[in-house]
Amino acid sequence: MGGGYRATADSLTGCGGKIESIGSDADSIKQKATEAEVPEISWGLLGLATVYGSYRELLDTFTEHMDQVCEGLSKAGTEIGDAGRDYQDTDRRAADAMSALLGNVDNIAGGGGGGRG
Repeated sequence: MGGGYRATADSLTGCGGKIESIGSDADSIKQKATEAEVPEISWGLLGLATVYGSYRELLDTFTEHMDQVCEGLSKAGTEIGDAGRDYQDTDRRAADAMSALLGNVDNIAGGGGGGRG
């Protein structure tokens, strides 16, 4: 085999689950940031006139970014986990086909007749 990636189906499935778990952690961070939002009244007139707009913009950008992070991690985790399950299914089908083929070979070899004599 060339210099490609090597991974077992189980490790892919496990990795997918871990990535989805990281997505849950990212969602928790986003929730905490949203809960910690400083309301307008806390800024006072000077704060509202000078920095509140920038604060809101940064908070909105951060929240949007965290939404994208959560979505990306969830999608990546699902797709990697699905790939692991697909590999498991493919391995199982290949093993079943090989067993059936070997069973047919045994039947032909042990069935007598048709051989050279």
